[in-house]
Amino acid sequence: MSILDGDYMEPEKFKEILRGYSVTTVTPFTQDLSIIDIDGLTVNIKFLIDNDVPLLIPNGNTGEFYSLSEHEWAEVLKITVDAAGNKTTIMSGVGHSIKTATTQIEMARSLGVPAVMIMYPQHVFVSEEGALDYYRSILEKADGMNIVLYKKGPYLSDFVLKKLMHFKSLVGVKYAFGRIVDFAKTVQDLGATIVWSCGTAERFAPFFWLAGATAFTSGLGNFAPKITARMYHALAQGDFASAMEIQRMVTPLEYMREGREKANNVPVIKYVLDQVGLVGGNCRPPIHQLSESEQEAIIRSIQDWEL
Repeated sequence: MSILDGDYMEPEKFKEILRGYSVTTVTPFTQDLSIIDIDGLTVNIKFLIDNDVPLLIPNGNTGEFYSLSEHEWAEVLKITVDAAGNKTTIMSGVGHSIKTATTQIEMARSLGVPAVMIMYPQHVFVSEEGALDYYRSILEKADGMNIVLYKKGPYLSDFVLKKLMHFKSLVGVKYAFGRIVDFAKTVQDLGATIVWSCGTAERFAPFFWLAGATAFTSGLGNFAPKITARMYHALAQGDFASAMEIQRMVTPLEYMREGREKANNVPVIKYVLDQVGLVGGNCRPPIHQLSESEQEAIIRSIQDWEL
């Protein structure tokens, strides 16, 4: 489906796309990390398009959202839209202050992007009440834009979600915090009028599926989109045996991404991109570079993937 379907995509239509798998794309930088690598990002996006990825999420955590200036955020989105053409759907991460998020939503709208994902607020003094006001303020200003919320901490609670469910523009939640049993209870209590997405990728997707998810996001899909697609199709068909075979295959790499208290998450993806002929490069500080031993372990973990 095209990202350019008029100026507005009906929520139910976008939900059809969201019910599936998506890839949160990386942001390659030049060698000195000073600017966006436009050519590299274009190469990566076209690779994903050629592999029929149905939904791309630029400017997410895998895209180093918090390392980007506002200008760079817009640049990443524009490059992604240009590279994708009308061949897939895009949902951009947005966030920071309410004013910044609202401005980003309007930029996405102007580019024909039908949906955004509100990043979990990174603020020293967050409260449940404050989080509710934050999300509600953005949703009130985002009429006509499909909105997904990213649960990455405790303050996007069931209480807060219930208060937001009346917004027509709220189409889904990317759930990436807490226990799977907590997620199951959330779905049971709040229902399935929105799309519930496993935000912790292929390793957890089968378990989230059993608990009520109908979507998942992927990082390894940046370089292995066929494996991501295989996982989704197995889950959609109820073939949990095949899904768990894929889960076991990807688990060693996913454990590598959890290294250094999960700080290896993005460097691992970028390193493999470089190894398979795509463009990863280094991450900006405060994300670190991988050690030689970590790099060697990564190669061992994917040696049977047929990339």
